[in-house]
Amino acid sequence: MARTDRNAQPTLIDDPNTGYRHRYCRRCGRPLTVLSSRLNGYGPACDPNRHPAPTPPHEVEQDTLPGT
Repeated sequence: MARTDRNAQPTLIDDPNTGYRHRYCRRCGRPLTVLSSRLNGYGPACDPNRHPAPTPPHEVEQDTLPGT
């Protein structure tokens, strides 16, 4: 039976609130290398807080122009 030392490897838990660290982006699946990206689960290009969804178009009813 092989004996392992629990203190030999660093812990994989970086987020004390959830106890989980993401390794891959939730949206595109690329590996996450920055600690802040691993904590929120998104890479910088996919982060919904940095790039919010586009707003729907705002259409206004207008009268037609005379002569057209």
